[in-house]
Amino acid sequence: MRPKNLREMNDMGGMRDFLKSSWSIFIMLAQIVLVMATLGGTVIALLVVQEVNRLPNIDYLKSYKPVDSISIYDRNDKLIERINLGMPRTVIPFKQVPLSMQQAVLAAEDKNFYSHGAISYQDVLRASIANAKALRMVEGGSTITQQLAKNLFFPELKRNAVTKLAEVVAAYRLEEKYTKQQIFSIYLSEIYFGNGSRGIQQAAHNYFGKNASNLSISESAFLAGIIRQPSFLGGKDHRAEAIDRQKQVLRAMVECGFITDSECLVAESRPLIFKRAEVSKPSQPFKHNPYFIALVLETVRRQFDQRTIGLNGLEIFTTLDPVAQEAAEQVLASEIRRAPPGIEEEALVSLSVKDGSVRALVGGAHDYWDNQWNSAVNPHTAGSSLKPFIYLTAFMAGILTPESTVQDTPYKMTQETGEEWAPKNFDGKYMGDITVREALCQSRNMCTIRVMDQVGIANSISTLRAAGIKSELAPTIALALGSSAVTPLELAAAYGTIARGGVAIAPWMIREVKDSRGQLLDTYVPMVHRVFPEEQTTWLIDILTEVVRRGTGTQAKLAGRPVAGKTGTADKSKSIWFVGFTPDMVTAVWGGGDEKSPAAGKHVTGGTVMARVFRQYNQRFYNSVPTPAGTLLTSRYAVAPGDYNKVNSKPISHSNDVPYSEIDPSAGATYAPAAQQTARPASTAVSTPVRSQKGVTEYHWDQH
Repeated sequence: MRPKNLREMNDMGGMRDFLKSSWSIFIMLAQIVLVMATLGGTVIALLVVQEVNRLPNIDYLKSYKPVDSISIYDRNDKLIERINLGMPRTVIPFKQVPLSMQQAVLAAEDKNFYSHGAISYQDVLRASIANAKALRMVEGGSTITQQLAKNLFFPELKRNAVTKLAEVVAAYRLEEKYTKQQIFSIYLSEIYFGNGSRGIQQAAHNYFGKNASNLSISESAFLAGIIRQPSFLGGKDHRAEAIDRQKQVLRAMVECGFITDSECLVAESRPLIFKRAEVSKPSQPFKHNPYFIALVLETVRRQFDQRTIGLNGLEIFTTLDPVAQEAAEQVLASEIRRAPPGIEEEALVSLSVKDGSVRALVGGAHDYWDNQWNSAVNPHTAGSSLKPFIYLTAFMAGILTPESTVQDTPYKMTQETGEEWAPKNFDGKYMGDITVREALCQSRNMCTIRVMDQVGIANSISTLRAAGIKSELAPTIALALGSSAVTPLELAAAYGTIARGGVAIAPWMIREVKDSRGQLLDTYVPMVHRVFPEEQTTWLIDILTEVVRRGTGTQAKLAGRPVAGKTGTADKSKSIWFVGFTPDMVTAVWGGGDEKSPAAGKHVTGGTVMARVFRQYNQRFYNSVPTPAGTLLTSRYAVAPGDYNKVNSKPISHSNDVPYSEIDPSAGATYAPAAQQTARPASTAVSTPVRSQKGVTEYHWDQH
């Protein structure tokens, strides 16, 4: 006998009370296991039990409050920022949901909701027969309670026998703890209605610009019809299909006795007026560590779809070191004010030497919300910062050692265009035969060009790729002078490979992701690869320590702390670098400006400007934390603590760190001696620009 109204439905409980009992759940599970074991599906049964064990304590629903924000934590699990997803929701009391909306959802999704238990065997059988006849999925047999269990506990998982059975168990637990009205109320607040709308109140706002309590019969039927295919029927391009579905729901409401035929005809004929309610959005969705947070959000948006994020919110546990990040932001904000004319922006990236995790990332020295271009993950001409990898290629090939002799003499070549290319050293002088150690310490251009000529452009590019450079690298001889552009993030990663003695680890920012109820959605374990032999890599480390002790990087010295690194200057000082590492942290700092305006001053180089930024940042950081133990990997020096900054010879000029464009007017021309391999095509650069430079990013999580 069909109940006459919702109150009568809610009062019918004899069989349901039995099904809700713990004993019924035990019997159901026992039957499932028995059937599966008979069919040889014991493994599936065990997987079901595993999924069930992951279910949270559903008592939290007693004080139900939807969570659709993203919480971001630092490496110490301390909250950095809680971000609204742009999908604001208001949970309204069940009594404020109009009767027409309740009836429409029941008619569309589960007309016998108040009279059956957690599952409806009748509906399952009916759907199975319909699907078998159609040879495809045309109907679903899930009850409202099952749908709620899926949305609450299994939003990420693909539908299969295991999750479906675990979903049934979760549905029985819900029915055991809560009344039908409580379940229905939470369902109406959790269910997704498409168009970025989660919950009935937000759906009413987004589709009709009104509160749910004011929905008409026709509007209620339209929203109820969307539930079956929210991403499809909720789109503006599929309004005709959504209205056809609305009419099906209205007729189902007549069949259930909820409305009369005349009410159905009136509702069908009444045109729907779609209007999205205006929602005020914060001009600054997040305030702390904005460049780092923005990059984390971009990563999350690629990994999780917006509906999944909106269903349960996210808790993101990052690798951010709050001390390092604060030091980076403060130093860049201070140093940009004293930067020479032409250096209009600066960026900094710090990685852990141990595991490659990002400890600090700042993509600009100014207010993020004025200009969100992230210079830390966008490429800039590398200059001399690439030279160490050319020498490492020669070390690994057995062509050179640190004490081998190379020529610092004039160099000329005829390009394919017929033009002559005659690069120079910045100081216009030549030192004749010098050691590799001296050539790299003094950043002599002619030496590096000749070394690349020996090892081959293709081999040099392979070394850079193995170290961690993913940006496009032009296969020309000018690459020896850093003619290609790379990002601070990947250059820090490449020097991290050197610092670890030839072990590469891709930089990473997110340790694990959970939903707001603590369920683990993803975890990250860095992949470790040995890409260079340790012996030859430590030769390079020895030389890079000398670069800081007496070479172009003396401004990067730290009191009582070993440092290795290299300067870089390119494009008439429009792109200047220092990349270096201590035993525990590798840091890349970059400065640059408008491409049309070179930096003012002959000595604006990575060694005079960015090495100082590196020093200021590291000093501020190490003054704030206990200095970690450890020494640099080395094959030659045994330096006592406190002696790291002893100069073995007279410091040399920073001016040897030369802008390649001043000496290479046609850097794009190819050069391939007959004995040299043909360079492989460069791969597409891997970078994550947060935005173009023309506007402010708006974090809309409700777009599809």
